[in-house]
Amino acid sequence: MAVLVKLCTHWSAKRFLWLVTIIFVLVTLCWYMTVPPTAETGQRKIDCSQTSSNPEAVNSMDLDDMETEQIGSYVPLFKSKIVHLDLKGAPPKPAYFEEIFPLLAKLGATGILMEYEDMFPYAGLSLENTPAHNAYTPAAVTQINQLAKENHLEIIPLIQTFGHLEFLLKLPEHLHLREVPDQPQAICPTQNETLPLLFQMLQQVAKLHPESKRIHIGADEVYFIGRCNACQERMNTKLWSTSDLFIDHVSAVAKFVNDKLGMRPMMWDDEFRSFSESQLVQSGIGKLVDIVVWNYKPSLELDREIWTKYLNVFDNIWAASAFKGATGSNQQITSVRYHVENHRAWLRLIDEYKDTAFISKFKGIMLTGWSRYDHFAVLCELLPAAFPSLAVDLLLLQYGENHLHFIDQEAVKYLGCSGSFVFQLSQETYYPSCNFPGWEVLSVIQNYGQVMEQYAKVLNNSVVRGWLTDYNLAKQFSSPTHLSGIGTELSYLQTSFDSLRRESESSFDAVYDTNTAKEWFETHVKPMADRVNELLMAIETLRTKNVWPRRPL
Repeated sequence: MAVLVKLCTHWSAKRFLWLVTIIFVLVTLCWYMTVPPTAETGQRKIDCSQTSSNPEAVNSMDLDDMETEQIGSYVPLFKSKIVHLDLKGAPPKPAYFEEIFPLLAKLGATGILMEYEDMFPYAGLSLENTPAHNAYTPAAVTQINQLAKENHLEIIPLIQTFGHLEFLLKLPEHLHLREVPDQPQAICPTQNETLPLLFQMLQQVAKLHPESKRIHIGADEVYFIGRCNACQERMNTKLWSTSDLFIDHVSAVAKFVNDKLGMRPMMWDDEFRSFSESQLVQSGIGKLVDIVVWNYKPSLELDREIWTKYLNVFDNIWAASAFKGATGSNQQITSVRYHVENHRAWLRLIDEYKDTAFISKFKGIMLTGWSRYDHFAVLCELLPAAFPSLAVDLLLLQYGENHLHFIDQEAVKYLGCSGSFVFQLSQETYYPSCNFPGWEVLSVIQNYGQVMEQYAKVLNNSVVRGWLTDYNLAKQFSSPTHLSGIGTELSYLQTSFDSLRRESESSFDAVYDTNTAKEWFETHVKPMADRVNELLMAIETLRTKNVWPRRPL
């Protein structure tokens, strides 16, 4: 230090800086030569963890090391992870299951909740018109079951038995079984034909699933109950409420499944949320069924009272999250981050009971993936387009919520993608390059997202809003100066829609039959394409005008 002070006194500042630089270089070289080369590469590996000038980089490396150590010690809260496949919309070809079942098993899935609706091959005089024209054959169902078995995936069939029976009650032969004559949503629990018909459906499903130990009887969102004259008379006679009527019906179905089919019934929970604990205890329903508690929000909207009630009543409780089909009835682009937050919320809730006696009641989680909001709704997100969300969610359940960077990169690797699913800047559109079964469909959906954004931009263009309104078209009164430019943009959109049609027809074929490709295009693309064509034709007509009338028009 004394030497440096003397130098500062007698030397110029310039000479002093040169001396410091030379000393720094010499010290660095000496230090570098003392670092031994690595065995793997023969190159010297410099550890900057102590010398980095970037504290954030140091912290990140430390966190990565800690994360790697913690991943191996994490104990999953859900041993059973069941993926829901909703076949009432965009049912995949049976061959597609051969491709995705191995992938789902690698990602940590332990089973499939197969919601058949009208895709099951019902038979018999009273059910012969129930299957869709493109329903699976019995051989196809057997093939799917075998594929699941080969991949160690449990198949749990789901058959609605109260509400959401539109696929059955829309038919003329079952119209008289509706609770409300003009509403095919819910079946009347009092009609003499109701239970025999439902039992017949359940028997046929069980017969084609000889190795399934559980069956889901639905019973969610029963919008109409206790409305018809028969139900009213029954409730008056027995001094029942609609809650009593509901629990009597589902108990009868559950007992049939237990006693006659030898399977464990499961059902959705939402109709029980308004029940008192004493009602549920007195009914004995907690011993009859496994309850499946569903909530798809990033912040679970479940009162603590409901949990306390369920924990006191039911022996077996399942959670139900969502990896798609929960953010809009016509949604096409899946927000990975939205569904990640839903699963993180479930993990936090169950973690609260980890050290209590109640933890043994939680049997697993069902990751729902709705294809339609009900039988009459349009298609929402397609399965391949939501695979990034499903992959991340399954891995999140396997490794816990504290390892998102690791989980994100693992999901990217499993799907043969690039980039990030969780940490991308925009959750509305993402464009990774992927290579997994059905990735071609994801590519089409990504292109659709881009075209949709361009469509919205063009139709909100000042020219369209000012010179191509319905008024302009009706009065044949517009400025040719403004029409030329917007016509070019609309023509580009028209070309994009034509490309989407060709892409969907070819790409969807790997996963779906032609019906799904046609429905998807007519629902989500054709209305926009038709509007663009109308505007282009209007522009051509307006361009023929060379003189215009005086106002008022």
